[in-house]
Amino acid sequence: MSNYSRTAFFNPVREWFSYHFKEKKLNTWLGYFILGLMGIGLAYLNSEVDFKVSFGFTGFFAAILIVILFLRYPYFGMYFLIAYSAFPITLLRFTSNESIPFNTLTDLLIYLTMISVLSKPEYRARVDKAFWNNPVMHTFIILLIFYLVQGANPNMLSKLGWLSFLRRYISILMFFYFSYALLHSWSRMKYFIHFSLVFTSLLAAYACKQQWFGLAGFEMNYITRAKGQLELLIQGGLLRKFSTLSDPATSGILFSSVAVQCILLFLREKSRKARIWLMMGIVLNLLAYGYSGTRTATLMIVAGFAFYSVATLYEKRTLVFISVILVAFTILMTMPFSPPSIGRIRSTFMGTKDASANVRDVNRHRIQPYLYAHPMGGGIFTCINEGLKYNPGHYLATFPPDSGYMKIFAEQGWIGLLVNLITYGMIMWFGLKNFYSIRNPEIQNHCIALLTVIFMLWVGQISQMAMGLEPQVYYYLAALVLFIKIPNYDKNATPHDFS
Repeated sequence: MSNYSRTAFFNPVREWFSYHFKEKKLNTWLGYFILGLMGIGLAYLNSEVDFKVSFGFTGFFAAILIVILFLRYPYFGMYFLIAYSAFPITLLRFTSNESIPFNTLTDLLIYLTMISVLSKPEYRARVDKAFWNNPVMHTFIILLIFYLVQGANPNMLSKLGWLSFLRRYISILMFFYFSYALLHSWSRMKYFIHFSLVFTSLLAAYACKQQWFGLAGFEMNYITRAKGQLELLIQGGLLRKFSTLSDPATSGILFSSVAVQCILLFLREKSRKARIWLMMGIVLNLLAYGYSGTRTATLMIVAGFAFYSVATLYEKRTLVFISVILVAFTILMTMPFSPPSIGRIRSTFMGTKDASANVRDVNRHRIQPYLYAHPMGGGIFTCINEGLKYNPGHYLATFPPDSGYMKIFAEQGWIGLLVNLITYGMIMWFGLKNFYSIRNPEIQNHCIALLTVIFMLWVGQISQMAMGLEPQVYYYLAALVLFIKIPNYDKNATPHDFS
């Protein structure tokens, strides 16, 4: 009897809520009444308490909307995540409140997208045996095992840095997992590549705006607020531009790699319409790279062209490409005028070391005895910024590695450096193997372009921390998905995919 009474009471209530909230979506008298009360209450709080209440209220509902979109539409989640990853430092510059963890939100977005994919059987089913049984995944597993072993490194003064690094690495694995599930066809992968080129070109256009019309007020305030930061950005008469990213080096590495990717696709593309769009991307990204004043990016471009030339030397167009590049390089180095951005590029090949390069050599020579005595390194996140945060007082806490490989060597020892280099070699071997086996020309074009970009990033590691930078790390992971899925793409691509 009690169950009947409870059902008789709750059914009408459930139907009432379903009608007003789900079916009519508050487009009823009740909805108008509720929204009116909320508007009056918000106006009162905004005027009598604090004007920031309205921003917090709006942000709260915007956050709920984004969470719903992430959970319902994983593709939206992946692309929103990539777009957002380029803006945390800009939000920090804009708000001038360094305590707001904008960077941490990126990991939360990865978790939301992962939950969205795992909650949908059709996406989980796409993670097949090929995902687990390939050299790329093997490299991730090898590195994960090594990083877990690093947790027992007795040279670390605290495990917090190691835990933070491990959390970030697991986030990377999550992105790799759901990108494999979402980029299941060549049309999906091609859309992702086009998105990355367009989005990066928009970031490059903003860097050009900074050069042509000056930095925004909030950007200059952020730069001048930190002592010595403005002096670091001015090199050779050039105020190095950074777009929305954290620093000029990060932006230079991103724009140079995408510029080379567009150049190679332009060289191999047959569609006139596509070549026009690629030319726009080339111009914007080359200009933005030049305005960043990043000499490492210049070396990356040279290395990328050299890698591509060797990998495709059997093609006639490669010989023409080499000739054009040599002529362009000669003109660049010998032309009579030299604006600051060109002078910065030229200085890469002058063969002389500046004061900063000499300081790097001294620092590296100083810690050599320590590195030789610690084959497992000083421990993860013990160098410079992370070292001062997680391992203050550590021998490496004041050592600036100024190189991705040097950072690995210092923190993970020669064993860790060897493990990382072996994994790089496995990825390159796997990518080249699949590139030479492709029959569809469009997939082949994108494969060699992405292989070249990956090689450029590995070269950039010599003098910068080029790996793991956002949003480029997500392009890198998607490229690895392409290498795994090439046989499937090549077999199942339809003529429509190549239109």
